[in-house]
Amino acid sequence: MEPDLLKNNVLRALLYYDIFNHPLSADELFTFFPENSVSKKEFCSLLEKVASEESCPFASSNGYYYIKPNVQNIELRKQKEDVSRKMWRMAGLVTHVIKRFPYVRCVLVSGSLSKNSSNKASDIDFMIITEQNRLWIARTMLMIFKKIFLLNSYKYFCLNYYITNSHLEIEEKNIFTATEVATVKATYNTHMMRKFVNANMWIKEYFPNYKKFDPMLHTPGCNAHERGSNMQKFIEYFFNGSFGDKLNKKFLKMTIRHWYNRYAHIDRKDRNQMFKSTENISKAHPHNMQMQILNRYSDKLKEFNL
Repeated sequence: MEPDLLKNNVLRALLYYDIFNHPLSADELFTFFPENSVSKKEFCSLLEKVASEESCPFASSNGYYYIKPNVQNIELRKQKEDVSRKMWRMAGLVTHVIKRFPYVRCVLVSGSLSKNSSNKASDIDFMIITEQNRLWIARTMLMIFKKIFLLNSYKYFCLNYYITNSHLEIEEKNIFTATEVATVKATYNTHMMRKFVNANMWIKEYFPNYKKFDPMLHTPGCNAHERGSNMQKFIEYFFNGSFGDKLNKKFLKMTIRHWYNRYAHIDRKDRNQMFKSTENISKAHPHNMQMQILNRYSDKLKEFNL
């Protein structure tokens, strides 16, 4: 591989994580390298050589690669890893609660914690996989619990994305969603997480060197729960059958109406993208973080003429 080509592709990977002040190791860079045209051994050898050039826009220190001159991000990453270790303990405790709610089939952690990059202001972002045709019962009960018992706090109970076990493929395909899939970690039901990853192998279009179920990317910082809950089974008994079907549809309609009334000032297309509500998907991203990050990434690429 030509050094300039390697340099530009490494730069693309580093610039995405530079949005979060998060330098990468050589192993991480190889995984997120946007081409599959060189062996890992050759990649690491070329990477070290290119990064040592004075004209190179990135450099390495203590085993991490960063965009110049942001060498301080290496120490910042270590500090965030320390915070993340504490956050993982809380994520494990919260998962104990979430998994007992009806029709919850898998609990995944995404966002900053999934990359061990949480700071003290970070939330714990959970993604929930539910039983088909019961997503809105599960979501509504979880939201009621949060509002009553947690006073609507999002700090350790940020449940902003739900999908059903019959529709595991993520519809929006871009580097943001590909990164979230590639780094997602299960705190409940690792087997279902593997099904989720298998359903989203389109991410190899962005990360051709990604290996399924890579422990570096998919191992949580707490013990994953694998056993279901007897309490869950008992509650579900009352919502099976036609009654549950009707209630699920009712909760869906109520949620769509709620988003419309609360965000009527937002363009319909943008509102539907930020608060997607269908039989198989519930997304609530009022700050449209995905679009913010994609726009910042685009600006960074333009800054470096990529």
